[in-house]
Amino acid sequence: MAGIKKNFLFSSAYQLLTIITPIITTPYLSRVIGAEGNGIFSFTQSVTNYFVLFAILGMSSYGVRAVAECGDDRARRSDVFWNAFSMTCVTGTIVVLVYIVYVALFGQGYLLLYLIWGLWVVGSVLDVSWLFFGCQTFSIPTTGNFITKFCSVAMILVLVKSPGDVWAYVLAISGANFANSIIPWFFLRHFVDHVRPQWSHMASHLKPTLVLFVPVIAISIYGVLDKIMLGVLTTVEQVGYFDYAEKISKMPLSLITALGAAVLPRMAQIIGAGHIEEGKRLVGTTMWFMLACAFALSFGIVGVAPSFCPAFFGDGFDACVPLMSVLAFVIPTICVTNVIGNQYMLPCHRDREYTISVSIGAAVNVVANLITIPLWGAMGAALSSVLSEVAVMIAQGWCVRGDLDLVGYARDCLPFALAGVIMAIVLRFLDAAIRPAIGNWPALGIEFVVGAATYLVLALLWSVRNERERLLAVFPRLGRHLQADGTER
Repeated sequence: MAGIKKNFLFSSAYQLLTIITPIITTPYLSRVIGAEGNGIFSFTQSVTNYFVLFAILGMSSYGVRAVAECGDDRARRSDVFWNAFSMTCVTGTIVVLVYIVYVALFGQGYLLLYLIWGLWVVGSVLDVSWLFFGCQTFSIPTTGNFITKFCSVAMILVLVKSPGDVWAYVLAISGANFANSIIPWFFLRHFVDHVRPQWSHMASHLKPTLVLFVPVIAISIYGVLDKIMLGVLTTVEQVGYFDYAEKISKMPLSLITALGAAVLPRMAQIIGAGHIEEGKRLVGTTMWFMLACAFALSFGIVGVAPSFCPAFFGDGFDACVPLMSVLAFVIPTICVTNVIGNQYMLPCHRDREYTISVSIGAAVNVVANLITIPLWGAMGAALSSVLSEVAVMIAQGWCVRGDLDLVGYARDCLPFALAGVIMAIVLRFLDAAIRPAIGNWPALGIEFVVGAATYLVLALLWSVRNERERLLAVFPRLGRHLQADGTER
């Protein structure tokens, strides 16, 4: 458990940095390169992103699992790594060649930018961070990400000085991604020995990566389809409201799902060793902890939305308040699917069921959007997003209903949901009482403190009284403190 917590701290620290960075750079970039420059950046990045997805296939998930299952067997790990990586090089080289053809035929308008984005495509082929995650060593890739992220921000602030400097913005992002792929190679010898790849061994890794590539594509489709369908079926204004609300509502997810990234290699190792019951206990603990955090964030967003939107977005964004309040409920549902899907189904090699569940979510999202967006615009897209995540959760729950105590998980986490509801009600009444008198920003600060204190007190009172064993498993220092406190008495 200590290793998981250490990896969670590394992963969540980086995720926190990815949240803070746009807060620093976005206001600066919007004023320097303007809406058109940002549009060019976003468009070329979106196109390049699909080449990156095809270059890595499903290696980001499969590679972690395959390496973790090797345990401490260095010889087996070396064989798995070099054959899996060589397979990625073959498929990635094909993608790079296709990318070059695409740029030559269709990229003339943004030729320089696409050439710079090419660093990202090539870097994705060379990325071996999955080896370190599989070895449960998050410190190396995370530290590298920290360094390149800071350098990227510095490049943006120093080099981007006019609307014509979009190339520098692209270079800062693409160059950072390329550097992230190169840095881990300097530490490779500490984890694997060189093994000459064999075609038969390389081919054995192709099918599972393709299987895990399907959910990656499904998620990427319904991750961007909402905005595309909003733009086609309604107005650009509705797209803007939805985009702002979605970004803020889903921002906390990166911190919570960082735990999923930390647990996956450990779970794969446990399941691979045949310790199924130990794995199920770990699932129960992570589900309990993640939902405790998820309900705090979800209902916290609902509570502060009326003061947050005018404070952060400015006047004219009142429509974002109900949108944020609805989209906030994707946080607990995604946490559940992260635990069931990423932390249990994938380590158990239930790739087919995992793929089907995510594909169901994509299908539900498309159908629901076609029905709700013409009726309610951005709110329809928000409802469809929540509905699609619920569909994935139900599908995955059905697949593991005989393996995991889902009813027990729901019963254990229900008090946290109740604490969240109480917090949201307190915050809404508090907002109505103080915001007209003191303004948006002061009210938001007070609400944040009051909301956090309310939820923490309620959650800790329940956990200390009824869930002491799990609480002490997650926070052992608290256990020593309680034990000492009891001894003194």
